[in-house]
Amino acid sequence: MTESFTNSQLFKTATFLFCASLIIAIFMLGKPFLVPLAWGLMIALASIRMLDKIEYKFRIKRIIVTITFVLLVLVLVIMVFFFFYIEIRTIVSGMPEFAVKVSSMFHNISVAIKGYGVAVPDHIDHDTIHTYVSGHGDLITRILSGFGQGIGKIFLVAIYLFFLIYYRDNYLTYLEQKEKTPEKIEKARSKFNDILDIINNFLFGLVIVTLIMAITLYVIFLLIGLKYALFFAVLVGLLSLIPYLGIPVGLVIVFIFAAITNDGYLVPILSAAGILFSNILQESIFKPLIIGDKIKLNAFFIFLSVIVGGLIWGIAGMILFMPLIGIIKLLLEKNEDTKPLSLLFTQLPEDVKHHFHKTVEKEIKKELKEENK
Repeated sequence: MTESFTNSQLFKTATFLFCASLIIAIFMLGKPFLVPLAWGLMIALASIRMLDKIEYKFRIKRIIVTITFVLLVLVLVIMVFFFFYIEIRTIVSGMPEFAVKVSSMFHNISVAIKGYGVAVPDHIDHDTIHTYVSGHGDLITRILSGFGQGIGKIFLVAIYLFFLIYYRDNYLTYLEQKEKTPEKIEKARSKFNDILDIINNFLFGLVIVTLIMAITLYVIFLLIGLKYALFFAVLVGLLSLIPYLGIPVGLVIVFIFAAITNDGYLVPILSAAGILFSNILQESIFKPLIIGDKIKLNAFFIFLSVIVGGLIWGIAGMILFMPLIGIIKLLLEKNEDTKPLSLLFTQLPEDVKHHFHKTVEKEIKKELKEENK
């Protein structure tokens, strides 16, 4: 019997590619709507279990608990934005001094390069570099103007967060209507609660680890005499939320700033060493201890989430896509039909990898014996 076209592998592959392209297009076109919604969803998933306990333990009405929590989140985020705004304005006020130091540094580098016989265009001199650096202070001004747009998005996130938390029982009611039987309803509720617990532990653990990172860096930067120690400690701490790319970017920013504002390279080198030391502590001690293996994504999918998230949603996507992919993996794990697919996302246990390596080793030995005959 001839296989129908709709059941063919070609049709299935084409359908998958079309759906994937459509989803990516929706994510890109819907960025202004979806990014605030995703932030609201992440915060809601991380806080629902805690808010349930507060609501039922202290017998407080849901509307009061929800409004209080949303206001606390809103105030906290605005305080962080305001802190960065004030710090960046302070740094901008010193731009003329920075321009002189940057131009001097590049001039010294160009002179050193000429000393090794490398041709450098004559128009690259001290005055040209100083004029170029001084004329690009508007970049910082544009960054500051972006804070106003950021504040507007924060209020949108707060609105989404309020509705997601306040109407959280609607999802459970949907499960009851969908599953019908008590056994299926209980199984669905258990799955939902397990996912909430894992996301809660992961995201709150990530916040604690980030705070520890920022505090550690602040102490190190103070000891070595780095200017604006608190600002750069918080900046690198927040950048550490971006896997693989955040720490190198933060290290480069701090190193360049320290090289500009200090004579010699002792402070820049110590600053970079401090960031590397803090990152080692974070990855080898604090993350395993506080977060553990809650989501268990392998390194490839973490890196992929950063790259794809950055291409689609920018910096927000670099942070959001890892937990979003983690949620997808958890949903795949909870379904028996899709559980094998979730193994593509995870870090395999050592015994499974050992068993696989043994099988491959036997096959290779068998092939070698056949070739030697």
